[in-house]
Amino acid sequence: MVKQEKVDLQEQIQIASQEEIKWTSTQLSEILQRNERFDAAYFNAEGKVARRLIENCTFDKLYLNSENGFAKVWHRPRFRRIFIDNGIPIYTSSQILEFNPKTDKYVSNKTDTDLTPLYLQEGQIVMTCSGSVGYTSLVTQTLNGRLFSHDLLRIEPYQKSNVGYIYAFLKSRIGQILVTTNNYGSVVTHLEPEHLSSLSIPNPSDKFKLAINSKIMKAFELRDNANTLIANADKILSSALNLIPLNELKPKYFVPDEIRNFEVKTSDLDLRFEANYHTPLLDEIDERLKNSNVDLTTVGDKRVSKDVILPGRFKRIYVETEYGVPFLGGRDITQFDPPELDYLSLKGHAKRIAKELTLSQNMLLITCSGTIGNTLLVPKYLEGWTASQHIIRIVPADSFNAGYLYAFLSSDYGYQLIKRNTYGSVVDEINDDQVSNITIPLLKPEKMDEIGNFVLKANELRSEAWFLEKEAIRDVENLIKDNQK
Repeated sequence: MVKQEKVDLQEQIQIASQEEIKWTSTQLSEILQRNERFDAAYFNAEGKVARRLIENCTFDKLYLNSENGFAKVWHRPRFRRIFIDNGIPIYTSSQILEFNPKTDKYVSNKTDTDLTPLYLQEGQIVMTCSGSVGYTSLVTQTLNGRLFSHDLLRIEPYQKSNVGYIYAFLKSRIGQILVTTNNYGSVVTHLEPEHLSSLSIPNPSDKFKLAINSKIMKAFELRDNANTLIANADKILSSALNLIPLNELKPKYFVPDEIRNFEVKTSDLDLRFEANYHTPLLDEIDERLKNSNVDLTTVGDKRVSKDVILPGRFKRIYVETEYGVPFLGGRDITQFDPPELDYLSLKGHAKRIAKELTLSQNMLLITCSGTIGNTLLVPKYLEGWTASQHIIRIVPADSFNAGYLYAFLSSDYGYQLIKRNTYGSVVDEINDDQVSNITIPLLKPEKMDEIGNFVLKANELRSEAWFLEKEAIRDVENLIKDNQK
């Protein structure tokens, strides 16, 4: 049971979430209303505590989804999608969390539904509503006008000045608990707009809401500016190397046919017999780089990197937040603020954390198991965190611009050069030796610095945005904590 007296917000939730054996009490009437279910998950204690905190908050409350509340919430019904090779780009719901989403999925404009409402519009708050529910983002320049699937709730605040406050509340710990549990504490796996009709949000002074809104909007402006800098770096890189879009390359096939086929000389096999290692597209990329009239080297060149690290496999010990260090998985490195972090035991993995798992600013990460080739240049706010053994680390040489290295390896050409090394019959893999042998073009130092400095500046803006958003969320949590009956 949870004590009623006023204590710290985090302490109250921790009472429900951090005990060795999680437990709560419930009334017989609640059991009957839940179809006589006795499953523990149906009566999650954290949900009960979170609702009590809102009830005891001294401010007036407004429902999130209500004509007289904060916003209108809606989503599109399911529809049958027609996927084609080259059509309208469509993104999955979880991609709202990514720095700058990319997709290789396209739908036909002949799809039997009105696609117009599926395009995100600036000022909307979007939330995943199926599978992993409650992931939240704000639509600004980066996401505006992109076509996303139906598995997103669209939240449209009635007043623009409330957008940032609503977003910060929904991103707070208490907001996430309220969204992902129902009135009885049951963990939900699907959200409908009506589920948010009973989500009550404190309505503090306009001055406070405007201050939160200002911080959140500034944070997203910084994120958008960072993406613009990355795009500028990519344009300069492509121009300097005379690279054209991949879809404009013309791979040479042995017999042009519906089933693509090609020949490989024995001298070019490189002891690799997989077709993906020798595709004509890769031949075109290699030829394009050779004709760019620049020096070519590899990632493992000591002028480029100090080290390429592939941590060994190990059994992980996860612990509560205060006993561990944040631990990133492969999917997490594409996301601005990963929502479901694990914490790796500082005590149980001290040597490994110190030797090979800890991240440092401007280290380059590449996913190397399962999903291959996702890249990240570690920003300041991730410094000191750890990452899994399914992520290769590249430590750039002191005299080499880490931003340039990232710009090339994250480009369409770099991605294909990483992917070519994939091996494995069930789970795709690449290793540190293969990454060390990936081709890197060397431009004139001043040109590499021009490109790389755009990327480094982008990372600075992303860190500034992350800290500013966390500050706004903390302000909202403190507001609830400090205003209890």
